[in-house]
Amino acid sequence: MARVHKASGVREHDLVARAKVLRGSVDSLLPRLSPNCPPERFERRRSELEAVREARDDARRLEKLSRWGDSLARAYAGLLHYYLDPKPPVVVPFSLPTGEVSYAALARTDREAEVAVQQSDSPDRLLLGYLDWARKGLHFFATRRTLYCTGPSPEPPAEFRAEKVAELPYRLLENPAQHRFECAHLHADEPRPFLEVGWPGARTAFRVCRKCAKDDRHLLSSVSDGSAGPDPSEEFPVSAEWNVRCQGGPDCVHASLPPLSRSLRREYELGKLSDAGLLDAFAAEVGARLARSSRRTLIAGGVCYGDNLSAFLDFLHPTPVERRALEAALSDWSGPFEVDEPRASRALERLWSDHAESIVRTIVPDAKEARRLIEETRGSPGRVAELLKRAERSSEQKELLGTLPSYTDLAQEAAWVDRVARSFRTHHEAGAERTILQSLPSEGKERGLAYAFLAALGREGAHSWQFSATEREFGTALRDRARELLDAPPDRYHDALDHLLQAAGVANWGSRSRPPA
Repeated sequence: MARVHKASGVREHDLVARAKVLRGSVDSLLPRLSPNCPPERFERRRSELEAVREARDDARRLEKLSRWGDSLARAYAGLLHYYLDPKPPVVVPFSLPTGEVSYAALARTDREAEVAVQQSDSPDRLLLGYLDWARKGLHFFATRRTLYCTGPSPEPPAEFRAEKVAELPYRLLENPAQHRFECAHLHADEPRPFLEVGWPGARTAFRVCRKCAKDDRHLLSSVSDGSAGPDPSEEFPVSAEWNVRCQGGPDCVHASLPPLSRSLRREYELGKLSDAGLLDAFAAEVGARLARSSRRTLIAGGVCYGDNLSAFLDFLHPTPVERRALEAALSDWSGPFEVDEPRASRALERLWSDHAESIVRTIVPDAKEARRLIEETRGSPGRVAELLKRAERSSEQKELLGTLPSYTDLAQEAAWVDRVARSFRTHHEAGAERTILQSLPSEGKERGLAYAFLAALGREGAHSWQFSATEREFGTALRDRARELLDAPPDRYHDALDHLLQAAGVANWGSRSRPPA
């Protein structure tokens, strides 16, 4: 049951002002006709409206006319009668897709006609009085200033089309070659799921991808509001596409995806789903279809590689360690696997929760160390790529150092030289220089040896102020021996270390615990 209440004083004043205007002319109750629009029906309506206007000072006649005849003419008669006898009317709220309006119940006619007459200065409200004609084959378009009728032609006036393009709820770019407007991602030909609202009458369409679509926007309403025609679904057809570039061949599940379901399209047309809501619901439909396939289907950034793991990984541009990890996790994968961005790190993040152990084991063979790394990253999968790189470096360093001989009972100078030489192998020049400076003692032969290493690295000039003349002279004499140790292959490491320490005067410097591997 409709809610009713008494009109406010302002509302009554508005009704009187509108009636005063319409007593002088009925022109504002009629649309502007295009050249192809048959005028006969509009001429008949004008005649009926003029008959009402002629009785504008006859209250009894107006009351009678408000009960019989054309629906708009009845509403018109009711308003003119109110002008003569402005008793407080009953105001009824009227819900529209664009919001709630209200009208005064002044005649025995439909509510659309009442709103159209009482708010005829607003073309989109006047349009309500012509909805029944639109259902019977005519097309109407309400701009900010004028209501147009184009008759049986769905082609909108240029003014209406321009207003709709200017008021789009998204920043869309025109694609003249394809006769459509589209978001920046689709304009750049990125393969993303999208919503399309077509407009055949204007020979154009509007597309927005899921990344741009919003929960508080409704593209269909924005484009179609202010228009009326026989079949809105045909005037503004709605579709959605998964828009995956499939390279998986004719047997791939993407080769036979269903279109947007009728039920989702209907919910969107009724305003029950937003742009983002429609695309999310469509994604759920497609996802259910994809999930039923047991064939491995690999997708990255909207490109489907089917079962081709090698091509899929090439597209992700992984580092060698990332590639090994992804191969381990995806080698026995069944069904679809998709990442929104073509980055190896994104794929690893997706796989981490269920495949952390197999991923880490490709890099770290030690089970205890692998478990420690997994626990360290359990709560922050975004650090997976960083963890793998660190684990790979650690494994490589252990493997590299494992090729060198180990020692027991090293003399102080020998232990210091060995530490610098090993740091050079794992962290190169910068690491060796950092080790030298951080462990530089205040006295002893290590200082001369330190200068020898800095000279071998070409870094003595930056640090010479820290050494005495004697230390610099001593180090310079040992430079070539230091360089020999830094460059020595594993099987020559022991001899190079011995040559340097003997030249530095460090005898009986230690014992070798095992031969090189």
